[in-house]
Amino acid sequence: MRLFGASLFVLKAIIWLPIAVYVPALTFNQVSGIGIHTITPIVVIICTFYTCVGGIKGVVYTDVVQSVIMYGSLIVIMIKGTLDLGGFGTVWRINQEGGRLNTPEWSLDPTVRLSVLSVFVGGTFFKLQSTSINQATVQRFMSLPSLKAIKQTLFTFSIGLVLLYMGCVYVGLVCYATYYDCDPMSTGLAGRRDQLVPLLVMRVLGVVPGLPGLFVSAVFSAALSSLSTLLNSLAAVILEDFVKPRMGKSMKENHVALTMRVVVVTFGISSIFMVYVVEKLGMVLQLSATLQSSLYGPMLGIFTVGMLMPWVGEKCVFIGSIASFLTMAWIAVNAQIANITGSFRHTKLPVSVEKCDYDFDMNRYLNSTSEYEPHSGSSIYHMSFLLYAMLGALLTIITSNLATFVYGRQDIKNVDENLLAPVVQRYLRKNNYYESVELKKVEVPKLSESSD
Repeated sequence: MRLFGASLFVLKAIIWLPIAVYVPALTFNQVSGIGIHTITPIVVIICTFYTCVGGIKGVVYTDVVQSVIMYGSLIVIMIKGTLDLGGFGTVWRINQEGGRLNTPEWSLDPTVRLSVLSVFVGGTFFKLQSTSINQATVQRFMSLPSLKAIKQTLFTFSIGLVLLYMGCVYVGLVCYATYYDCDPMSTGLAGRRDQLVPLLVMRVLGVVPGLPGLFVSAVFSAALSSLSTLLNSLAAVILEDFVKPRMGKSMKENHVALTMRVVVVTFGISSIFMVYVVEKLGMVLQLSATLQSSLYGPMLGIFTVGMLMPWVGEKCVFIGSIASFLTMAWIAVNAQIANITGSFRHTKLPVSVEKCDYDFDMNRYLNSTSEYEPHSGSSIYHMSFLLYAMLGALLTIITSNLATFVYGRQDIKNVDENLLAPVVQRYLRKNNYYESVELKKVEVPKLSESSD
C-alpha cells in the first residue's frame, strides 16, 4: 500500500508540474508577447536551482516572500480596478445587471458544474485531500516543533486561503465589469480564458510604470512556490519509498543529497516538455483540480479506511483503491476528451460586443455563440470536477468494505490503536476490544513481614 500511495503521488506530480510551469508562462506571454515555450525553460531552471541548493528551508523562505508579493499585487489590482470603474457600487451594479451575482444552483444533478452539492459537499472533500494527505502539506507540518504549532498553522492557513479566494472572486467581478460590453474572448483579444486577468492588468495597471511587472511577479511567485514545494516533496518521496528500501543502510549522506538533486532536475526538465500537452487541455484551474482530485480521491479513501475502519485489511484496501483509481482515471480522461471535442459544454452566461472600439472578426463572435447553449449529456464523466475527490474516496471505502466479504475481516485486536482516529480509539476502549491482550508479567518482590 505504501508503494501504491507513493506511486499515486509521483503520477500526480508528473501531471501537475507542467501546469504549475504553464500558468506564469501564459501570463507573461499575454503581458509581453514572448512565446510560452521560451519562458518555460527559464522558469524551470530558476526553480530547480534554488530547490536543489536550499532544500525545504530554502523553499519555505522563498514562499514567504512570494506570498507577500502575491497578496500585495492582488490588493493593488482590486483597489485600482474598482476606482477606475467608479467605485464598488458600479462594479456591483454591472455584475448584478449582467447576471453574474449567482449563488450555487440548488440541484442534486452531478453534471451541474457549480451546484450546492458540488461546491459545498464536493468542495469540502477537495480541500480535505489537499490539506490532510497531500505530501507537500504534510511535509511542512512535520517540520514544525509541535502538534499545537501545526494546529495554529492550519488555522492561519485556512484564513489566508479564504481571503485569497475572496480576492480572486472580486477580481473576477472587476474583470467582468471592465469588459461587460466588449468581451475579449469573442473578439479574439484574449486567446484563452486564463488570459483574461492578465489582459485586465494591462488595461488597469498599464498606465502606471512598474505595476504590470508587479502582477507578473505575483503570478510567478505563486507558481514558483507550488513548483518548488512539489519538487522538494517529490524528491523526498522517491528517496524514502523507492530508493532507500532497496539501497538499505549503504546510502551515505552525499548519496542522499545527490539522489534528491537528480530527482529535482529530472522532473523539472520533464515538465518543460509536458507543457506542450497541457496547453491543449482547456482551462488551467479546472484541469488542475480534475487531475489532482482523480488521483488523490482514492488516496483520501485509503487514509479514511485506515483511520476509521480497523476491520478492513490491507488486501481489501488495495483492491478498493485500485478499483477507485481505474474508475477515476477513466472518468477524468473521458471528461477531458468531451471538453476538447465540445461534445459536452457547461452552461455559460451571455456576453456582449456592442461597444467594442476596435476592429475584430465578427464571424468569430457569431461562431462562439454556440458555447452559450444549455449543457447536454448525462454520462458519469460529465459530472462536476469538484465531485471527483468525493467520488474517488467513496469508491475506495465502499469497495474495500465489500472486499471483506471475500477476504474476511481483519482482527481489530491486531491493529495498533495509535494508528486510528481518536474517536475510534475511545470507542474501542469503551467496548473493551483490547481487554484480551496479554500483558507482560512483572515479578514484584515480596516485602518481608516485620513486627512492631
